[in-house]
Amino acid sequence: MAGGGGGSGDGGGGGVFTGTCTESRPAGRSVSGSGPHEVVVETNSDPGINQGTIFRPADLGGGAKYPIFVWGQGGCSRDGLANEAAMAEIASHGYFVVADGTPGSKEPNRDLGSGGDVLLAYVDWVIAENEKPCSAYYQSIETTKVAANGFSCGGLMAAGTAADPRMTTWGHTSSGTFSPDQAFYDSIHTPVLIVTGTADSLGANENGARDFEHIAASGDIPVMMFAKVGADHGGDLWARNGGEFTKVNLAWLNWWLKGDESATGKGMLVGASCPFCSDRTWQVSSANLP
Repeated sequence: MAGGGGGSGDGGGGGVFTGTCTESRPAGRSVSGSGPHEVVVETNSDPGINQGTIFRPADLGGGAKYPIFVWGQGGCSRDGLANEAAMAEIASHGYFVVADGTPGSKEPNRDLGSGGDVLLAYVDWVIAENEKPCSAYYQSIETTKVAANGFSCGGLMAAGTAADPRMTTWGHTSSGTFSPDQAFYDSIHTPVLIVTGTADSLGANENGARDFEHIAASGDIPVMMFAKVGADHGGDLWARNGGEFTKVNLAWLNWWLKGDESATGKGMLVGASCPFCSDRTWQVSSANLP
């Protein structure tokens, strides 16, 4: 199930790629999710991706095109497996996932200031791979559908992607800006998802709520906040299939990246049949929804 990835080399004349590709290698992890796709975990030595971990559907080249999802780790850790249950769950539902960090890495955590650039560099690489005939990922990526998210410090990495015109949506999980930043809020041009716990011991619930209020005040940016009553930092991200936190994140991706308005997408998050809306263990807020 391991596939070759692309990597190095330049395009040739007439827009035809004539360079070389760098093959992705299995990361030695066996993972799965609740979705219909088997999941492959890979790394690649190409400089554009060698600091990330790929979680992707095993079935490539069959005509399906998978949206791109990039993830920042808690503490801006460089361990690409830090949230592997959540990443595998999302990939199993048909997403090409790149989590920051390499498997089991003990390298020092990232400097937050460059976080958005790190995730956007992964987006650059994946989009380029989709155009390379020598890549195992050739024509298997939906390059017009791109999302970012992350846990804690990784959520601020995701926020660093907000102004990029290629983004379709982004969000943060148990995260949020430390103080109001109107220039940042003004740069947002896509729907935003905030997931947190009301008992967050690091203040992320308050930070997330402040972000929600400022984004909502824009009047035109769709934004939702899901706060699990009594949950601490990270909630149940490490539970089987990434827990309820990942269920919310996945439904949001299905809605905005795949146009899914059924019970596995928009219908899970809004409307009369929304399970979280009627569950007293969740506090749900929304603004500017279509």
